[in-house]
Amino acid sequence: MEKIVSIRKKRKGIEVTLEGGSILSLDMETAATANLKSGQSLSREQRAELSAESGYKTCYDAALHFLSFRQRSEKELKSHLIFKRGFKEEEVQHVVDKLRKLKLLDDEAFAEQWKNDRVRFKPKSRIMIQRELIQKGVNAHTIQYVTQTIDDEANAYNAGLKKAGQLRSQGYKEFYRKMSGYLGRRGYSSDVVYAVVARLWKSLNKK
Repeated sequence: MEKIVSIRKKRKGIEVTLEGGSILSLDMETAATANLKSGQSLSREQRAELSAESGYKTCYDAALHFLSFRQRSEKELKSHLIFKRGFKEEEVQHVVDKLRKLKLLDDEAFAEQWKNDRVRFKPKSRIMIQRELIQKGVNAHTIQYVTQTIDDEANAYNAGLKKAGQLRSQGYKEFYRKMSGYLGRRGYSSDVVYAVVARLWKSLNKK
C-alpha cells in the first residue's frame, strides 16, 4: 500500500503522487469516480485498475474524436491509436470491440461509403477502388460484395464528360490521347477507355 501525497489537476487530467515517489496519471472521469483524496492508501492492484480504466477511457475518447471527421476502417483506427497516439494494443482492442457493438465501427458500412464517394465525386474504376479498400484493411469478401455493382463504363463516361468538354476543339487523335490518359490514370481498362472515348467524341460532334 502507498499513500497519496498530492493530487494535482493537469491540462488533460489528474496527476496523483504517491509517497514512494511514483506518479499515477489519470483522466478526470476516472479520478472523480474513484473519489481520490490526499492521505488515502492505494494497493498495487488498485493502482493497476485505475491506470487500466483511465487508459481505456482516454483511448475511447481519442477514437471518437478520430471518427468524428469521417468514417474509418478498423485498420485505420487501430493504426492511428497505436502508432500515432501511442495507446497499448489491449486498450485499443477493448475500444474497437465496444465501437463495433455500438455500430460506430463497421468495415462494410465504411467500404460502402468509400465506394459511393469515389463513384460520385472522384470516379475511379472498380479495381482501383478495390485496391484502395485493401489498403484500408477491409477484407476481400466485404470488398467484393460492396463493389460488385460498380459499372465501369458508365462511371468512366460520367468521369470524362467535363474533360471532354475542355478538349472539344482538339482533333480526334489528340482528343483520344488525352482522354485515354485521363481515364487510364483512374484505373479503367483499355476496353472501357476505348469504348468511352468513342462515345464522348460522338456526343461532342452530334449535329
